[in-house]
Amino acid sequence: MEAGSFSAAAKQLGLTQPAVSMHIQALEDYFGTKLIERNSKGMELTRAGELAALSVARLLDDVDTTRRQIDEMMGEVAGPVFLGASTVPGEQLCPQLIRAFTQRYPRVKPRLIVDSTNVIIDKLNRRELDLGIVGAQPKDPTVRAEAVFSDEIIFLVNPSHRFARLKEVALEELYGEPFVGRASGSGSRSVYERELSAAGLSPSRLTPVLEVGTSLAAVNAVEANLGVALVSMYAAEKSLLLGTATAVSLAGVKFARPFFLITMPHRYGGRAVAELANFLRSPEARQLVEGRKHRWGTLG
Repeated sequence: MEAGSFSAAAKQLGLTQPAVSMHIQALEDYFGTKLIERNSKGMELTRAGELAALSVARLLDDVDTTRRQIDEMMGEVAGPVFLGASTVPGEQLCPQLIRAFTQRYPRVKPRLIVDSTNVIIDKLNRRELDLGIVGAQPKDPTVRAEAVFSDEIIFLVNPSHRFARLKEVALEELYGEPFVGRASGSGSRSVYERELSAAGLSPSRLTPVLEVGTSLAAVNAVEANLGVALVSMYAAEKSLLLGTATAVSLAGVKFARPFFLITMPHRYGGRAVAELANFLRSPEARQLVEGRKHRWGTLG
């Protein structure tokens, strides 16, 4: 039902819409009742449908757990692993990390889901993910969060901007400056709003010209001279090296933050999940990520 329509569900499953409709009809014939109602909002589960969905979810969990237990019994590190990541680690860090991990364990098939920090935490809670990497610490006490990599959010401007010639910009200079911000639910946004507030600048007084879903979109907006932005140094890496954007220090404030590995501590995940988690905690993974910093030095 999360897809919202049969056509969207068919696309996610790699099936045709008639095939999905046929499967739903077969289930309704089997149970002898309607499972889905169509209305002006799209589709909704009936009470019988909700009960069936819960039972199927439990069954799928049992099948998945059994598969992982068999893999472990056979001593194999193999099978799918569902890794979620917020946009910066998902776009900038995970491809390199996954490549290194799968070279070690070629029979593991990672599946990477990239979304905002809040959505990734929610998907982990709903058992849609085995583990995740996010840019802000979860408030949910049932989620285990371990700092694994370091990041810095930097103040990015177009090379033609008047700030680009300065070594440092006073916070007050941001007032009235066209600002490209991250969308609500972003770990980057929660970090820079917290640090700006602590330094005495109210985020509500910024002048938003555009709100974007990813740090890379914010970098592209800066390159287009649409405004200034606060973005992860990893997202800005290529632009800084090419000279299509410039990093400038903001007086009296730093935006250092960790990326967190998030897991559910009492959930059985199997050897493949355990080995990926151990790899993400390892000095090797940290070096892969943070070793990139020498290419542009310490920013800010």
